[in-house]
Amino acid sequence: MTSYRKSHIGAGVGERYDAKHAIRVDALIWNDFVKPQVRKEFEHAASEGAASYLDFACGTGRLLKLGHTVFGESVGIDISENMLMVAQRRVPDAQLKCVDVTRSPPSDIGCFDCVSMFRFILNAEPELRRDALKWIADHMNRGATLIVNNHRNSASISGFFSRLAFWLPKDAKNILSRREMVEILRVAGFSLVRCEGFRILPSIFGRPLFGRKLQVRGERLCRRMGLGRFGAELVMVAMRD
Repeated sequence: MTSYRKSHIGAGVGERYDAKHAIRVDALIWNDFVKPQVRKEFEHAASEGAASYLDFACGTGRLLKLGHTVFGESVGIDISENMLMVAQRRVPDAQLKCVDVTRSPPSDIGCFDCVSMFRFILNAEPELRRDALKWIADHMNRGATLIVNNHRNSASISGFFSRLAFWLPKDAKNILSRREMVEILRVAGFSLVRCEGFRILPSIFGRPLFGRKLQVRGERLCRRMGLGRFGAELVMVAMRD
């Protein structure tokens, strides 16, 4: 299995990444559900005194831009130079660092009050995941906020079909349960505070099954019915112990 470190290395990968996700149901869920939820979590952390912010594995800076509007003082870390080039255009005032902290940890980074890490825990192999979370924990103040996601929840409809799809390669069947996520965070020194689930309805090849408007209405109805725990996308807020 190829290390996740190498998955976004190369020319043009940042532009291709943004273009791919712009036409998928991921963009719909981000804009209408996840983005407002994460902004709410950022603002809550800021109201509790959080001032310094890090987006780990920041990619093209979508989440970094959101955090920067709340905290101002923001740092983005990624190992892909091309992804960071896109992030720099998106968040020109952020401090960006191209570094693999698990192999060459920088000496000029202090501790943060709020850290976000999306689309990493599920994708990274266990050793990389463990080392990255350890570095993050070591660079967070006690009681600081960590916001992570699991974009392939095993309890979701897509997670269910992934388990049945015996013909798919192992990496395509990569899923995690809420319980597994909680344990991963606990071992790394974090306690879960809350968890919200989104992307409850299925999609077809990454496209909205019912069209954009109906998909959004259906998602909101499912959440009002308490079905968030079956969402493919879990947004989890944890506290540094």
